[in-house]
Amino acid sequence: MRPRRNSKLNRILLDANAGLPVREEALETFVRVSRDASGNPSSIHRAGRHAQAALENAREEVAGLLLCAARDIVFTSGATEANNLAILGLARAAERLSGMPIPLIASRAEHPAALAPLRVLQQQGFPLHLVNLDAHATADVDAMLGHASACVASLSVLQWANNETGVIQPIDALASHASDTHLWHCDAVQGIGKLDMNPSLWRATTLALSGHKFGAPKGIGVLRLSENAMLDPVQVGGGQQRSLRSGTESPALAASFAHALRLTMKEQSASAVHLKNMCKVFLAELKKLELPFRSNHCTEGGLPNTLNLSFPHLDGRMLIPACDADGLEVSAGAACSSGAALPSSVLVAAGLAPEAARASLRISLSPDLGESDAHEAAKRLGKLLRRMYEVAKR
Repeated sequence: MRPRRNSKLNRILLDANAGLPVREEALETFVRVSRDASGNPSSIHRAGRHAQAALENAREEVAGLLLCAARDIVFTSGATEANNLAILGLARAAERLSGMPIPLIASRAEHPAALAPLRVLQQQGFPLHLVNLDAHATADVDAMLGHASACVASLSVLQWANNETGVIQPIDALASHASDTHLWHCDAVQGIGKLDMNPSLWRATTLALSGHKFGAPKGIGVLRLSENAMLDPVQVGGGQQRSLRSGTESPALAASFAHALRLTMKEQSASAVHLKNMCKVFLAELKKLELPFRSNHCTEGGLPNTLNLSFPHLDGRMLIPACDADGLEVSAGAACSSGAALPSSVLVAAGLAPEAARASLRISLSPDLGESDAHEAAKRLGKLLRRMYEVAKR
């Protein structure tokens, strides 16, 4: 069963890229495992062994879905921790082995959870190269490869798909260059459940996923390691998960993650067709109102559920509160940085003027959105925009 639309006060979820409601099946799994495997999985008594079995069963299932060995699945608290563990861990292990900081290469489209650890490493002496974007936030992979080819060893960071414009990054070229010395971390959060699995993903040294993006509870993510990945731990303590991520694991969260991931991957193809059609319905309805807007999203071949629209001459600081007051749940970019008054750094890096970037909305549709919902959302947004344009003219 798909997650349900937020029906309270007739609200419509248009912020699916920030996260989906917990799937009922995943929630049932969480409750069942919490009840039946309540022990600490690190304990050696019967309750602990039972919890450990539930945890390892979930790890095996996730590994099967992601085509890797179970030992190469590291459960984390989410993609932010997974990105930090991968980027900091890979870079520091490489520095320890080579005796010097390796070059870091990334796109300006990366999520703050990836850019922030890169900046930390830069402050610690690692050279950092950020490559430019085109108008849809596609990364200049040729420039990334150029920087990597000039080095004996490097760490590249490139996402699978962008959460703001929906563009799918050209990961195939980067994957072909990945090796034991030329490392590649991929933030794959936005692609799971929306895109067919690209075989190039399995060439990534590390791959980050976040459960709440596809209907698992919040607080659970995964870092998938390649067979030869070498990481220094970011946090230490009890030595769980091969000492890569110390801390007591949650069998219930791991099991619900595995359940939601299995269902999401099974439904992906049909969901993508549905989401693409709903985006067409939404845009067609909005265009009927003959209000000015610019499309910043990838119009062909991007995420099937993602629109990014700029509304000229409007005060962008008022857009999201106004939408919220009218029951439309939208965002201006990454949810973890949505409280900032600054324009989207991704849109600015893609060439949009700061004023236009500030007056932009990311509209990401959820799988359960029906055609009547898409019509209603577009009409409601259109009425809101008309009011705002009338005020702007005064």
